Amino acid sequence: MKSKRMLSIGGQSMTEYLVGLAVVTAIVAVPFDGRASLVEYFIDMVRIAYLRFFTAIALPA
Repeated sequence: MKSKRMLSIGGQSMTEYLVGLAVVTAIVAVPFDGRASLVEYFIDMVRIAYLRFFTAIALPA
């Protein structure tokens, strides 16, 4: 059985991981300087690739 000290250390690391995850999520998802966020940029690139792919498929052989 783990002691109370060991359990409190594990709880602290979970809090640190959650804070780090929140910071990384904010950097990736929140737009800065009026530009699109990285998530919006990625979605736009997937949309363009999807349109180009289906345009190429629709061309006559």
